Amino acid sequence: MESKIPIFDKIDQIFNYLYYNYSAKQSDISRDLNLPKSTVNRILKVLVDYKYLILEDKKYRIGEKFYFLSSKYEKYNLIKNIAYPYLEDLSLKFKETFKLSILDNDKIRTIAKVESSDAIKVAVPDNAIFPLHAGAASKLLICQLSDSKLNKLLDENLPKYTKNTITDKEELKKELMTINIKKISFDNMEHSKNVKAVALPILDKRNRIIAAISCPFFSDDIEIQKNEEIINDIKKVCSEISKRLNYFNK
Repeated sequence: MESKIPIFDKIDQIFNYLYYNYSAKQSDISRDLNLPKSTVNRILKVLVDYKYLILEDKKYRIGEKFYFLSSKYEKYNLIKNIAYPYLEDLSLKFKETFKLSILDNDKIRTIAKVESSDAIKVAVPDNAIFPLHAGAASKLLICQLSDSKLNKLLDENLPKYTKNTITDKEELKKELMTINIKKISFDNMEHSKNVKAVALPILDKRNRIIAAISCPFFSDDIEIQKNEEIINDIKKVCSEISKRLNYFNK
């Protein structure tokens, strides 16, 4: 038998009730759900404090945090849907793997990828996650964070994945400053042995990095000329995606 936590069961009832009724007084919620007034009062107070609910004119309704979370999800879906055809075109042209990544709280998450059709390729699992400090997309996606935010997210001793992993936090911060200025990031076999990568940003209208397109490749596979062509094409693609996102977010 599935176990339930009573308080969460009550919270779930309240959310469902407000979803279908839009807004309601505390007395209505207590009566219609057959819950004690004192219990409902405590739950509602906490949910308002955490912005899951809003109290206006003695009525409760779904709060701004739900809209923030849903809009965040919709935003990433929009980026994914716009970017995917471009990833396909890049992969077909260069016969390499291309992926779209975002900063998801304390990790880097791949939300879309198109792998090379070659038998020998860099494979990326669906919804793959990567550390904040190792990898081209990772460094790019944290390069605009404040110093206090970086200190909160990064450990003093960063995990070492290869001999090239940057494990000193202050050294990493210096590289992040350069990445933020140049708006391009490289992975010199820092996360996986024999795998390099390049990443460029998708920017919003305030010039903030909201996602990254990267191309991981085996270290001996790509010549300098091809590497430059990949960088130029990713830069164009990121610019096009940014323009289309700004159009939808007017």
